[in-house]
Amino acid sequence: MRKTLLFLMLLSVKLTSAQVVDDFSDGNFTSNPIWVGSNSLFNVNSSKQLQTSLGSTAQSVSLVTSNLFALNAKYEFFVQMNFDPSTSNQSKIYLIADNQDLNAALNGYFIQIGESGSADSYDLYRQTGTTVAKIIDGPAKTRLDVNTLLARIKVTRNDVGKWELFTDITGGTNYILEGSVTDLIHTNTDWFGVRCEYTATRSTGFMFDDFTVSELTPDITPPTLASAKVLDEFNVEAVFSERLQPSSALMANNYTVANLSAPTSITATSLANVYKLTFASALPSGDYKLTVTGVKDLKGNQIEANNTASFFYVKPYALKKGDVLISEVLSNPRTGGVDFVEIYNNTNQILDLKELQLANFDATGLPANIKNVTNTSVYMPAKTYWVLTINPTVVKQHYNAKFSNQFVQMSSFPSYNNDKGSVVLLGTIGLLEQFDYGESMHIALLQDGDGVSFERTSFLKEANDLGNFKSAAKSSGFATPTYKNSQEENLNLSKSKVSLVSKTFSPDGDGFEDLMQIDYSFTNNSNLATVNIYTDKGILVRKLERNTSIATAGSFVWDGLNDAGQQSKIGIYIIKFDAFALNGKTESFKQTCVLAAKL
Repeated sequence: MRKTLLFLMLLSVKLTSAQVVDDFSDGNFTSNPIWVGSNSLFNVNSSKQLQTSLGSTAQSVSLVTSNLFALNAKYEFFVQMNFDPSTSNQSKIYLIADNQDLNAALNGYFIQIGESGSADSYDLYRQTGTTVAKIIDGPAKTRLDVNTLLARIKVTRNDVGKWELFTDITGGTNYILEGSVTDLIHTNTDWFGVRCEYTATRSTGFMFDDFTVSELTPDITPPTLASAKVLDEFNVEAVFSERLQPSSALMANNYTVANLSAPTSITATSLANVYKLTFASALPSGDYKLTVTGVKDLKGNQIEANNTASFFYVKPYALKKGDVLISEVLSNPRTGGVDFVEIYNNTNQILDLKELQLANFDATGLPANIKNVTNTSVYMPAKTYWVLTINPTVVKQHYNAKFSNQFVQMSSFPSYNNDKGSVVLLGTIGLLEQFDYGESMHIALLQDGDGVSFERTSFLKEANDLGNFKSAAKSSGFATPTYKNSQEENLNLSKSKVSLVSKTFSPDGDGFEDLMQIDYSFTNNSNLATVNIYTDKGILVRKLERNTSIATAGSFVWDGLNDAGQQSKIGIYIIKFDAFALNGKTESFKQTCVLAAKL
């Protein structure tokens, strides 16, 4: 019960003031502020100083008081040791400590005072666990009285972690700089205290006074929400720019996540500026925005409005067959190009590609040359196309990649022969899909297959169904990385059509209707198109396209020039669009347009 009451008393002190001020003029160290530790081995002497009490054995004793200042802080105190110090009889003043027990492993900083001989240096040490490193090595100073060490010490640390150590070895305030260093290893604290190591004969020789821990400069900067991330499906972590008052930080109604109910609880973590938000229901996959209001820092500065942080979550999910499909393969790149495999998210949810592998088959028909697509989480939104390659930059240089962020750069790639081979997708359950390609799958009239990808025409059919992969259209640049395949079937289209965006155009360079756009959509793929422009008298003026392999849907534009590169005359023109399929099917369309000019 006494420990519980003591904890509550210390907590109340923390909440009311983070500052430490104690000159022991009240004759005790048990209130205003409260010091805890080896209480029976300290006393307040008749000079109103904190002093170690008589001990019968060699030991290490300590006292600590609550302190939350770790940055933008100033520490001042007086120390006196009525003996010639040594490594067995010295004091350590802990400016920062995250453990109440100064004899145990902790993270913090301390000033060490006392060493053998009549000269002393005042040094700053960093402690991490049980590892200690000197970060300011002050110069040796000769004591006026070999049997008495007397000093007043001031230490500052600014917001960026720069430490400065000052001393006056007469006990006054004419401080001299001992050294400076920038160190940001530890930036949070709970305690300030003293630790005295002595032999029995020196047990009463340590005295301290005029402890002050305060802000270096007044803090008027409100806290900010630095970031948020998902820990698991029920918990979100919120990180702030600084430590907060617990009374405001732990109020659930200060936290709002769009499209979610309020968190059921807020709990502190081992990091002083980090809090855990717990929700009653599991988070669905998606994007979220956390908004925080009402929280205050230790100085009472309240967070400003519109403090938000976005975070993203994907529910754990094991890829199943049919979730990720092979959409496009380039196995025979043109000179200077690289292979790529395009995949398609066939689900209605976000998928993590971390568990996906890419491979080929060995001579026995088993997956070989297996490569992890990525070793970190890469999230693939539903119904999107992503490209796997070792060099996205080269792919983007050779082709039009409409979504430049939908690439995964793999550290290594399976080998795919130019003439034939197999592309294999693997997941934790094993084989997800395979596609067996060969040069004979290219369109028969294609003269050179270098740099021409194989595109899937339907995700409703198996990858190796006859005719499900065809050459990418010339009109689309012979590949369509990161977006819909040029040869993809449109099951919603019942009739092929060719239309004009506008019936008139005026190629005068004014930025308005300078081009005639010809849109087309076909019910079948792998068409060759010939597009000619005639006058209303039937005179051919422009061969716009000739036996060009086209996508199932796309467009051409006429800039008004004739085949000689001259501007065509004002008038009526006929656009004749002929499409030829390899199965012998022919479709023809005519559209009329007007080439106009300003009067």
